[in-house]
Amino acid sequence: MIVLSLISIIGIAITGLIVGFLSGLFGVGGGFVIVPILNIVFGISYNIVIGSSLAAISIISLLGITKHHKQSHVNTKLGLILLAGTLPGVEFGARLLVKLTNSGFINVFIDTAFLIVFVGAFSIMVFEYIRWVNENKTSCDLTDYKIGFYCFKKETGFNNSVNIFYLLACGFLIGILQGMLGVGGGFMLIPVLVNFFGLPARLVIGTCLFVIFPSSGYGAITHFFKGNINFILVALILSGSIIGTLIGSSFTAKLKGKKIRLYFIFLIALAIIMMGLKIML
Repeated sequence: MIVLSLISIIGIAITGLIVGFLSGLFGVGGGFVIVPILNIVFGISYNIVIGSSLAAISIISLLGITKHHKQSHVNTKLGLILLAGTLPGVEFGARLLVKLTNSGFINVFIDTAFLIVFVGAFSIMVFEYIRWVNENKTSCDLTDYKIGFYCFKKETGFNNSVNIFYLLACGFLIGILQGMLGVGGGFMLIPVLVNFFGLPARLVIGTCLFVIFPSSGYGAITHFFKGNINFILVALILSGSIIGTLIGSSFTAKLKGKKIRLYFIFLIALAIIMMGLKIML
């Protein structure tokens, strides 16, 4: 059982507000912020934080979907393909977390895994942002795209064809991160879909939330049966995140794709610093 002071209760609610804002603005579940902060600042064990994070993220992302759907920022077809790969990955990641918890090496492993994932996401975003600016690329038009074997051709640029096998593979890897780290996965999925597949940033944000909602919900269910969810913690996170999500979603339509990319790079950089300090200290 988790015993929280009044300061901790207020702090967790504020964390939820920040996470909700990030979810609505960037299309991320916010778990990559929730999990490290609740473990580092409030000293809650990783397995409880991860399970509770997924439960909160599933509800946060649902609110974001509603807002982005009204703004036509959700592509259902693309989301369902990603989801087909994500769900098996979530179960795999959750089972891996149970083994890590029983082994006693969970803190070291999760800390290191977060840092590696953050650095990977940051590297992808910076490299592709520079290339995108220099080459002045345009995103492919998803109004009439096909599921094919190529998403980019050197001769003609994006050809409105998305590789289904790559999407399934991306979904599976994101699912592992969800189940094992308690993250929504959007902070990795967004740079991959925007930079490697050339999909529009606004559309990717809404579609990522469409994927995060059911996959995080499934993750929460499987972690519940593994004893990794504290509903008081979930309620505290949601108390602030609901308002934050609505605020963040309203800002997305006002931002250009270029600014969305740049702000997201800055956010990942802060996450790297936070996790790096924890490992060193």
